[in-house]
Amino acid sequence: MDFIKNFWNHQIPFRDINLWLGGAIYGIVVYLILVIMQPFGIDQNTGNIYILMIPYFFVTWIGCVLPSYILPLFCKDFFYAKKWTRGRFFIYLLSIVSIISFGNLICFIITLNAPFSFQAVWTAIWQTFIIAIMIFSIGLLLPEKKNKKEEIIENKEEIIEEKIEISQIKNEVSKIKDDFIIKGTGKNDSISIKISDLIYVESAKNYCNIVTTEKNFNIRSTISSIEEQLSNFTQIKRCHRAYLVNTNNILTIDGNSTSGYKIIMKIGINTIPLSRQYVKIFLEK
Repeated sequence: MDFIKNFWNHQIPFRDINLWLGGAIYGIVVYLILVIMQPFGIDQNTGNIYILMIPYFFVTWIGCVLPSYILPLFCKDFFYAKKWTRGRFFIYLLSIVSIISFGNLICFIITLNAPFSFQAVWTAIWQTFIIAIMIFSIGLLLPEKKNKKEEIIENKEEIIEEKIEISQIKNEVSKIKDDFIIKGTGKNDSISIKISDLIYVESAKNYCNIVTTEKNFNIRSTISSIEEQLSNFTQIKRCHRAYLVNTNNILTIDGNSTSGYKIIMKIGINTIPLSRQYVKIFLEK
């Protein structure tokens, strides 16, 4: 059972020819076979063979086209190139042969004046099957036409997948970058914070007070040392000899050159002094 399942589910190359043009070519081939070779007792017909065989052209043409519209009604992605398998190809061919067989049966009854019977049905089926083997082999020689719609869909899917992967990578990198360990001067003196949660760092003699949205920390260190450790984070700026501030958490800057400037943070009611030497940088930002 697994062998049979794997056989029919095996993916094969998808050949996409122009639907109406391909059907017309098959119809012409069938018409020429019937007119030139006159098989299946057609040569015994006394009518104008060139006119009588025209309906077979249209039957073949329509029979090749209709499945491309009918099958997607039952399976929306039936003709999706990435899911094109032996099983789907067989169903596609079977549907074409079935439609053409039904059309040929009607033409067979009308053009050859044959009564409707099991024999007529069987004749229409096996005659269609024989001709189908001949014309489908010709289909392998027809030039392929790239399915623009399919290409656009596949390209969009690839772009979306790439964007998702890039977004996931960025999120992971962002998480890695956001987590940071600040080291103090003591041997085991260090704290782990998220840079996005950092509000400001305040120097207090031999210690620094690190204020975050979650918790406040005291660590034995100089503010210059912490500034150097956080130098890769462009949002962390020195605003005063005793303060570092996370510019992403600034609400506004208040004051003027006469009375002095103060930084007002988004979180809490903390105001941080802004020294004259850093005013230009902060006001520009």
